[in-house]
Amino acid sequence: MQLKSERAPSGFNINWINLIDNDTGVVLWYTNENYALPGIEHEAIMPRKVLDCRAMTRTINFSSEHRINHLKLKHKEFLQGSCIEEWDSEFGTVLAKTSETWETIFVPSQGITSSSANVLSGNLLIETNFYDGDKLITTSNILMFYD
Repeated sequence: MQLKSERAPSGFNINWINLIDNDTGVVLWYTNENYALPGIEHEAIMPRKVLDCRAMTRTINFSSEHRINHLKLKHKEFLQGSCIEEWDSEFGTVLAKTSETWETIFVPSQGITSSSANVLSGNLLIETNFYDGDKLITTSNILMFYD
């Protein structure tokens, strides 16, 4: 499906994000930076141990001033400018002036461990496009660093 680059009404915000190790239940990373602000290359500094997790839960808390009939996300990961992975997610309806929480479980690619941190750090860009149906709401670009 071809997605239009027409922008939906503004007012979409990411309130906070966390990453939880599924084996231990420990929160490994948290931010309340609004990564939904377009036109900015955000930076995230993650602990190296996130790369050793067998599975992680990413929780995003977001809000919208306007109703979103069909929230969809299109994720792409770029390593040194080349797309290495992409996937789509669908949330569904978001009511106006509400705050929602969305959990997604991630299993890392085989062979990615904390020993990969030096290669990935500063070279991995995660691009997430947020859509209402086929209308682009915003694009988030996050450059990943591992400490």
